[in-house]
Amino acid sequence: MKLLTVYKLTVLSFVLGGVSVTLFALAVSTDAWLTTREKFSASMMEENQPHDMTYWILVWTGLWRFCMMTESQPDSVSCMAVSYEVQGTGRGENNALTSFTIIAVARKSVVLPVSSLILSVVAVTFTVVGNIRKDAKTLVGGVFFILSGLSLAVGMILYISAINDEVGYRVSTSKNEGEFSYAYGWSFFTAGFGFLASEMAAVVTVTLFMKRNAKFEDMARIIPGLEDKVLPDKPHHEYAFSAVPMDDQQFLCHSEQRRGKFALCGGMRNLSVTA
Repeated sequence: MKLLTVYKLTVLSFVLGGVSVTLFALAVSTDAWLTTREKFSASMMEENQPHDMTYWILVWTGLWRFCMMTESQPDSVSCMAVSYEVQGTGRGENNALTSFTIIAVARKSVVLPVSSLILSVVAVTFTVVGNIRKDAKTLVGGVFFILSGLSLAVGMILYISAINDEVGYRVSTSKNEGEFSYAYGWSFFTAGFGFLASEMAAVVTVTLFMKRNAKFEDMARIIPGLEDKVLPDKPHHEYAFSAVPMDDQQFLCHSEQRRGKFALCGGMRNLSVTA
């Protein structure tokens, strides 16, 4: 297609690569992956008499930090770092909040979104260097874009599975319905858009590489030994140069010259030889 020129594909690959890295960085660094609302009851002593207090707690969490507040005190927000050193999830403990067990379980999937960010940075680096040098690094960058998107996709699947598992456990333990609700935050959807940008960048980068190296001479220059496998190893009198276009004659001539078969290759441009 004439609309998809090499220049336009190069610019598009840079833009999509930059967008994917930016979206991955925002998703990994922000704390709006999940928002939960949960009812919490606690007993307090007032005038030597036990008194039950009920709170609605809002929790929003990311990969590194979570924040919480009570609806009765919206101005009082406390944030804490997610601990990756403490083992266990707290499931089954008395008065354990489902929000906290979800945070504990979801820690196992954190490494994959972080890996996708690192892979996308590597992909952009290879793409930029490959476009400058016009070599196979462009294709390597496309492969890293694919790996980046796949890493994020697996991480998001594990994250969603951890949430569904904890919600299912809450239902199975016959806790009252309506006392817990959750919703995915904008950081989660940002990661999803980053996945789309990464895969689109992979498609554009691979297309750019194939378009830039559409000729056999280009592929032979990039892939060592390709011409030896494609061109048959025949004596020089079996080639009929008159049936080959002039540009291809010159390429074949140079190929055979490197093998040491044509001593006067440069003078055979207009020579017609048949077996």
